[in-house]
Amino acid sequence: MRPAGTVRIPSVKITVPPAPPGAVDRAALAERLTRGATADLSLVCAPAGYGKTSLLAGWAAADDSTDTAWVSIDRDDNTPSRLWTSVVAAVIRCPSVPAGSRLRAPWEWRSGALPELVAEFAGALAALPGPLRLVLDDVDELVDPDAVHGLRILTRIKPASVHLVLASRFDPPLSLPRMRLGGRLQELRAAELAFTPAEAAALLERSGLRLTPAQVDTLHTRTGGWAAGLRLAAFGLEAAADRTAFLERFSGDDRSVADYLVGEILSGLPADRREFLRVISISNPVPTGLAVELSGLDEAGGLLDQLERRTSLLTSIGTEPGTYRVQELLHTHLRADLERQGGRRVADLHAVAARWWADRGRPVPALEHAARAGDDALLTGMLHRLAVPLLLAGEHRAVRDALARLGPDTVADDHRLGLISALGHLEAGEADAARDDLDTARRRPPGHGDPADLAALRTVAELFAGRPGPSGTGAPLPTEPGAAALARLGRGRALLGRDRDRARAEFDVALSLSRRHGFEYLQAVSLSLLGVVAIETGDLRTTRSLCGSALALADDHGWDGTPLTATARAMLAYTELARCACAEAQRIAAAGIAAGPAAASPQVWYVLRAVHGSALFDLGDRARGLAELQRARTEFGDRAIGAEPAAALAMLECRQALLLGHASAAQSALAWSAERTGECGELLTMRAWAESAGQHRDRARALVRPVLDGTVDTVLPVTAVDAWLLETSLAVRADERFAARHALQTALTLAEPLDTVRPFAVAEPGVHELLVHQDGGFGPADEMARRALRAGLGRTRQASMLSNREITVLELLPSLLSLDDIAVDLAVSVNTVKSHVRSIYAKLGVRSRRLAVAAAHERGLIGSRPR
Repeated sequence: MRPAGTVRIPSVKITVPPAPPGAVDRAALAERLTRGATADLSLVCAPAGYGKTSLLAGWAAADDSTDTAWVSIDRDDNTPSRLWTSVVAAVIRCPSVPAGSRLRAPWEWRSGALPELVAEFAGALAALPGPLRLVLDDVDELVDPDAVHGLRILTRIKPASVHLVLASRFDPPLSLPRMRLGGRLQELRAAELAFTPAEAAALLERSGLRLTPAQVDTLHTRTGGWAAGLRLAAFGLEAAADRTAFLERFSGDDRSVADYLVGEILSGLPADRREFLRVISISNPVPTGLAVELSGLDEAGGLLDQLERRTSLLTSIGTEPGTYRVQELLHTHLRADLERQGGRRVADLHAVAARWWADRGRPVPALEHAARAGDDALLTGMLHRLAVPLLLAGEHRAVRDALARLGPDTVADDHRLGLISALGHLEAGEADAARDDLDTARRRPPGHGDPADLAALRTVAELFAGRPGPSGTGAPLPTEPGAAALARLGRGRALLGRDRDRARAEFDVALSLSRRHGFEYLQAVSLSLLGVVAIETGDLRTTRSLCGSALALADDHGWDGTPLTATARAMLAYTELARCACAEAQRIAAAGIAAGPAAASPQVWYVLRAVHGSALFDLGDRARGLAELQRARTEFGDRAIGAEPAAALAMLECRQALLLGHASAAQSALAWSAERTGECGELLTMRAWAESAGQHRDRARALVRPVLDGTVDTVLPVTAVDAWLLETSLAVRADERFAARHALQTALTLAEPLDTVRPFAVAEPGVHELLVHQDGGFGPADEMARRALRAGLGRTRQASMLSNREITVLELLPSLLSLDDIAVDLAVSVNTVKSHVRSIYAKLGVRSRRLAVAAAHERGLIGSRPR
């Protein structure tokens, strides 16, 4: 035997590397490594730059309960004597190796005796007094058969006390499948090693960069959590004048990233593998079948699997078996490299991908690839074939993008494309553009295609645009289920405001067809339009249920920011406002407003803003709330609006203006409504409100009388509630207690099925006073009365906050003390006490000491309510 010092091993090779500057603690992964001590082998496998060495070094340094022997392998270790001399040298550096251990004796590593020597080495490890970690970093450097054979022997016969950890860019040539099946292999691959957004932010902060959450998300998406990509981006960000612009253009074609990818990752692959990756990069993700078509290789599936298992450059998508995703920066680098080879080749590959996706019923990627192929004939054919199914599925953006790629002249020259463009504009709420498309299509001959099919498509587009042909809503319906459902929706929309029952029937059929055939976008639209019908009948509970279901479908499919969601949110917010759920109404309306006016029709946009303003008013920001409502009406201008929304929004604005004492503003809203509804119960009620506010009680009662006795029609069911509440207030002021109680009882009875309590919250103080006084005496309407009382209390909470001194006076009002006695008790004048009492009455909306005490108990301002 030769002395162990014959092969000199540098200390740095067998020392745990220090953590790199700005290293991020990865405690969860370290814990997984620790738990892997029971496995035969822990494998950390990922391409260059994923932080394998940093992770293992940090893990070893953080946990000193077990000795770690570390070997950084390089190409010279393909000589077995050097490899095994390094391994032994690393082990004997561990403090737990006894002085008399066989490991400290000289070793002579002869290639012919390698199995026996590795077995002897394993036996020496087994004799150690405690556990040991043996980390071999960069195992992918080992290619010599003898070196690999020795490592394979060690994995089979190592003692259980030794935790063997291998780090490699590729799968080492070991029996990994057998160990995997036996549960004896722990694996950490690129997916696990990728940084989370939080870890990416921490890494950037340690590099001196503080980015916004949006910028971190952008960078994390670009890099896929690849540590090297994050560090390369950090270098560029340090010098970037515009960080957002840098992040938007940061890709695999960036010079520093490209150099790293080529030098550290791609150069290690055979030329045919690099070409395969380049070709399949036309699609990301790429299914196995598409990879076969793009590459022309029947064995493409096997190559994809090999590249995933052996290199981690690809990741299989669990939700789509046989589909793989390329790491994002590598993907953009490969795409750029492919495009440098010539645009014709790229276009041809896109055409192959477009046809492959279309044949498999995946219209969105089919259209995207067809658009990138630069072949107008291919893209036109794809639109003819796929556009209507895409519209049914709610994929309007894909259709619009494809039409934009063809350009307006091509669309105008093609009868079918013009009709498709019209439907796309209609679903985006762009009625004028849709009508232009229809006018152009009328002037063009139908051209090629099935005349009956084109006629059906035209029927659908005309109905949706509100311009039915000579046969009106009785035009023949298409036989194809999707087009038939669209046509039913169009018919229903044409009937809205004219024949509510027939409109509901059409929407019901459209909903049934959509559910039966899986047209989820049309299902959501049908639910939303049925909500419109329900709200017109005052059925707010049904409206809330239908619109909530429509929004749930929209959220599931990413259809936010569309006319569908704007309409559903407008109606849902209105129902919440009617229930006095002011904060919820404000939140829902704000979400609709955030999508912008382009995502809603002008009428829906007006409703969203008006409800938002009304909710602000009810939440206490009265001046701003009324101003927003007035501004929304002014900006809406002279556009057409249905009688129901016109009446509802005018009454909101009129009531709020009167509550703030703005009589002229109330008259403006009233006049605007009159032009759109004609003479109706709403106009009479608003005029009666104005007269009541001006203390003209007799005029007010005369105006509201036809609404109460039903001799004048109302546009909205809730108007009768408002009218009876006004009668309640007027009767209270006239000291007609029986008439007041009857009017209030009637209002409660009418309001309960409508699920509306807001009229009670904004009613005059006499209504609130009577609700307090008669609590528990409304019979079947008791629960509605309590809801009405709570709604009023909730709405006026901000306005009715009492000062500390007023609270003190209020706490003495339940006693038998006179106001003089209270003044003596508080050491103030009786006039001061009287001033406080008047203020308390005003803030609580009452006019007597007894009712003030009852209202204070209701609001929890003083002790529990007396029985």
